[in-house]
Amino acid sequence: MTKLPVSPIDPPRHARAIAVHRPAAGPALRLRAGEEVAVGRRDDEWPLWFRCRAADGREGWVPEAWLEREGGRAMLRADYDATELEAAPGDQLTVHRAYGGWLWAERRGGGQGWIPARAVQFA
Repeated sequence: MTKLPVSPIDPPRHARAIAVHRPAAGPALRLRAGEEVAVGRRDDEWPLWFRCRAADGREGWVPEAWLEREGGRAMLRADYDATELEAAPGDQLTVHRAYGGWLWAERRGGGQGWIPARAVQFA
């Protein structure tokens, strides 16, 4: 896997959700390294993320660090999963990496995905 300029949290840190986070409806965008996407707009609230569309029409937010851009297109530098983690206040989490205001975490009892850093408090 290509080394990405993300912040791995090693060892992973324990945290808890302090706010509700509900993922967007629909299946999460999952992409493979080398896959080409059309790059759309930069997110106003999370400027390190871009709206991208895969060749088959699937869309989702992709971190800039995963994109090797050339104009309005990009190739994925590494596998990427846009799954968001559903969480409620008090949920126990293990955080594995951070990027652009979001954390990749696992929820005790099941589930893993991205959650906004502002919805999490480290132990």
